[in-house]
Amino acid sequence: MNMMSARLVVIAFVVLGLSVPARAAPAFDSAAIIKAWLLPRYDALVAATAAQAQAWAGYCPAPSAAGVPALQEAFKTTADAWSAVEFVTMGPVSLALRPDRFNFFPDRRNAIQRAMAEILADPDTARFEADRFARSSAAVQGLPAMERLLYEDGAAAALAAGPEAARRCLYGRAIAVNLAAIAKDVRDAWGDGSSGALGAIVSGKGDPALFPDVGAVPGMILTDLSGAYQRVTDTRILPVLNSGDPRPLLAEGWRSGRSGRVVTVMITSADALLQEVAKQMPSRPQWVVNKAAAAADKAAAEFPADLGAAAQTSDGAAKIQAAVKVLKAAQLTVYRPIASYFGISLGFNALDGD
Repeated sequence: MNMMSARLVVIAFVVLGLSVPARAAPAFDSAAIIKAWLLPRYDALVAATAAQAQAWAGYCPAPSAAGVPALQEAFKTTADAWSAVEFVTMGPVSLALRPDRFNFFPDRRNAIQRAMAEILADPDTARFEADRFARSSAAVQGLPAMERLLYEDGAAAALAAGPEAARRCLYGRAIAVNLAAIAKDVRDAWGDGSSGALGAIVSGKGDPALFPDVGAVPGMILTDLSGAYQRVTDTRILPVLNSGDPRPLLAEGWRSGRSGRVVTVMITSADALLQEVAKQMPSRPQWVVNKAAAAADKAAAEFPADLGAAAQTSDGAAKIQAAVKVLKAAQLTVYRPIASYFGISLGFNALDGD
């Protein structure tokens, strides 16, 4: 049918008082996104946490100052793997307080320091047994507690020798085992195309706890994607800038020198998801999305390694603010052209209302 014929058909519908058939929204292949982007990142998290647990298992029988750097490297690899997938709130990770237990951030009331002091002072070693430790306060279970064990002033020496060395080793190993268990539980629960949460999506049957309405999954994916950029700007960057009164100690990972790295890894991962989604779109909107993702990738790659230090200089703060604008522009493409093209309504994310 040529253009003139199409117009005549529309006019005929109007003259006869009939409604013009609406164009069906293009299908969004959630399973393809999960297989290509999400599951490989959970696989990386499983591998990183397992390696960290092995590092602690090898260190604790013969602790030494020389062995601490290997623990620190295992921590950084695990922290990077988590940052790459932290913004995904849908699916099995949403159960059993797993995000808070893995990375209790932000800690607005110094709960981590207080909880760590209490658990290190308690002589009861049974508190570090896996089942019991997993039921402890989220403040003592995850990456921020591990960072303090490895990087606070005097922490490395206290781990290698002294009256608290044995208990600190038990504690560090308990955290590592706990993180490995969480990562494995999440990945196992996702399953594959014929089992687990992914199988429930592929079959169209859904999951009563996770995906009671399979049709809502595309919106959940896009909501998490939009939330990735918001998470970085609103919880990692802006509190440190603090409207011109910098607060460097609010930066995540400042003890381990990862404050800028957190931003870089999370944004790079979000950009990869943005581009994976764009593959399902025609060339023109795909180009718009990829251009925004490339700009965000560049901003992430050039982001200051030390967020707190950069925020305390006028030039550094200006560069950070410029990066925020680029990240916000990438976030906007989730709404238009992506959500508008697929006819998807985004829901509230975990940061809305904070």
